Amino acid sequence: MTARSGKRFLTPFLVSTTGPPPISDSAVIDLLPLATEVMYRLLTMSALLGRIRAVPIAWVVLGAAFLIQMVFSGVHLAFGVFLKPVAEEFQWGRGTTAFAYTLLWWVSSPAGLLLGWLSDRIGTRKILVFGALAFGLGIFLSSRIENLWQFYLYFGVLAGIGRAADRAPLLSAVLQFFRRNKGLAMGITLSGTGVGTLLFPWLARYVITVVDWRAAFAAMGLLSWLILLPAAFIIRKPREGEAEAEEKGDKDLRAREVNGILGTPDTDWTMAEVLRTRVFWIFVITGLACCISHSLPLAHIVAYASDRGITDLTAAGILGIIGVSAAVGRLIWGAASDIIGARKTVFCCIALQTLAMFLVAFAQSLLAFYLFAVGFGLAYGGVLPLYAVVTRELFGMKRFGTVYGMHSFVTSFGMGGGGIVGGYLFDFSGSYFVPLMTSTVLGLLATGFAAHLAFLKEPSAPAPEKGITAHIVSQAKA
Repeated sequence: MTARSGKRFLTPFLVSTTGPPPISDSAVIDLLPLATEVMYRLLTMSALLGRIRAVPIAWVVLGAAFLIQMVFSGVHLAFGVFLKPVAEEFQWGRGTTAFAYTLLWWVSSPAGLLLGWLSDRIGTRKILVFGALAFGLGIFLSSRIENLWQFYLYFGVLAGIGRAADRAPLLSAVLQFFRRNKGLAMGITLSGTGVGTLLFPWLARYVITVVDWRAAFAAMGLLSWLILLPAAFIIRKPREGEAEAEEKGDKDLRAREVNGILGTPDTDWTMAEVLRTRVFWIFVITGLACCISHSLPLAHIVAYASDRGITDLTAAGILGIIGVSAAVGRLIWGAASDIIGARKTVFCCIALQTLAMFLVAFAQSLLAFYLFAVGFGLAYGGVLPLYAVVTRELFGMKRFGTVYGMHSFVTSFGMGGGGIVGGYLFDFSGSYFVPLMTSTVLGLLATGFAAHLAFLKEPSAPAPEKGITAHIVSQAKA
């Protein structure tokens, strides 16, 4: 605005040097509706702010955690939309290009252990702010790449370090507020993944169609900062009286869950004891094979549908349907696990997702892809939250962090492995049939091990003196 235009704009508000102009009665009458409208807006805003302040801080933190999970997961899983245009522009193989997706998973896994340790010492909020800055910067800089090493550095390493903040630090912050409704809180937080998978791939595909993939990466980076940074500043530790109060039976329930079905009161579940337990390795192999298996279609389904003749924007929508179905699946399978048990539920989820991956290898129409997206999303969505529950059932809560941390470390490498395995198998075979059959075989392997866990017998009698019954020793120890 220039000085002249600014003066013209302010002229009605300036005080006349010759004295104030006379105010007519009609002018006062004309101002009354405006004054009434202003007062109404102020009163409405005051009431709205009052309602917001009345919301318990635990639910505000939960909402912020949902948004953080939505952005981290949604932007990360939107990689499938970028795979084909980036590979074609630089003439890179899809396996070579997809390694950036794999690298993000592989970097975020050990980085999550470090950031989790730091969050206990300097606070979760600082870690989340750091993660938001690093993640958004990595995504934004991906729009400026000219070489493969830059893509690996920006999308794989820098964004991977930032993504690590939504692992232990974020989930730990939520659990500090929720004592009785931990399952509900985890379900709501992790459902952000499904919503993010619906929104961000579609948005990225739209920007790529209208402009190009560089503009889409830049938009994703800026949008990540816009949502993640304000949400990160909301996260904090609960003050006195802000966390959920414990109910009368909670302490008895925790006492029964301390050692899990494989332990006894004498079992300490040190890392050495866990590593010597055969069931732990069955649990790890189940998670590893399952995650490699279902991460392959997550990274490549958009490119696969595009190769089948489906338009790029519609193909991106398939990934969105998977995300929404996964969010619904978390609620359905969560309720089912309360009835039939978490281990049997995991077995069902892995078996169904394996069937879906086998059938989509023969898909020829958009309807077939939509049916796959719904079925696969419902099944895959139930697995991740239930791994934590299975850990608790088997090993109890005494060393929950140790066991679940080791399991998550391995499964994160599996999630990254699907992208690169699928890409190189496509480059080798020239189609997605071989990658999807490989995914099916890994799914069958995971299903077999999950069946062993599902029907693992609990001890029928108290353990004798040495701590673990012969029955459990024969089944649980190497």
